[in-house]
Amino acid sequence: MALNELFESAMQGAAAKGSELLGKPVELVVKSVQQGGWDAMAASLKGFTLGLPVSYSQDVSGTGLMLLDARHAALIAELMFENEPADLPAEITELQMTAAAEALSQMAAAIGESLGRASHRHVQAAAGELSQLAGDGLALARGLIKEPSVIVVDCEFKIGSHPVTRLGLVVPASLGEQLQAERPAGSGRGAPDITLGVPAGSGTQRLSQVQLGTFGQPGGGEAPVGGNLELLLDVPLEITVELGRASRKVRDVLNLGPGSIVELSKLAGEPVDLLVNGKPIAKGEVVVIDENFAVRIIEILAREERLAGGL
Repeated sequence: MALNELFESAMQGAAAKGSELLGKPVELVVKSVQQGGWDAMAASLKGFTLGLPVSYSQDVSGTGLMLLDARHAALIAELMFENEPADLPAEITELQMTAAAEALSQMAAAIGESLGRASHRHVQAAAGELSQLAGDGLALARGLIKEPSVIVVDCEFKIGSHPVTRLGLVVPASLGEQLQAERPAGSGRGAPDITLGVPAGSGTQRLSQVQLGTFGQPGGGEAPVGGNLELLLDVPLEITVELGRASRKVRDVLNLGPGSIVELSKLAGEPVDLLVNGKPIAKGEVVVIDENFAVRIIEILAREERLAGGL
């Protein structure tokens, strides 16, 4: 099978998984599949701001890179949280990075499964840590792929009615060769054919695999309630209680010592702020339980206020 057909199948699998996770139609349309040296591929790796390393194993081996825009990764995270932002987030927060990484990891796994089905192999794709790029994706890709020639897949990426962006996939050229290599007779690996019932006096009939087309929103447009959030329940969050803040000049800070008093912005008895990953979500009052400080929640910020704070 030609490289473009292999990766078109792979992106269909990723789009199906994205639609399932986000509860919205996800489209991944392959615009080009190029193979060549790093200098020739450099221009294709510009314009991306996030990179996700992906390792391929089982019947093939190699390490590649998924590339995308940080604002669209933040959008993916908000949809995972079951929020519906009207516009693309201005930037991506640490919490959004964690949620986006979960979704993209599952889409990367779907790419591996689809490559395996298309090439009649077992292919497992495991994602690494999502990170922001310094410049473009060239430096990170060259650090991961220790080969002189690579394959760059450039896709049009669309989520629901949100603006179109790009998603890129970089893999070593050797991985493409492994996927295209003729399989040894009787290897017994890869996706099995389906054997139909055999009428008397006839030979065995076999049903070839079916390649599906564009995937829309599953379940008639309804995502399972809480289904996306369940994927994030084990993500650790840092909770901070803020008594107040103060702004001082450097000379004042240097003059601080035991017994110094720093006046805070809050009045005595005023509720303290409860922050999750640095973003305010609630207000409370300080209490003491068994000689430990604690906070009793007295007010949860409105959804609009929490979204404005980036959570």
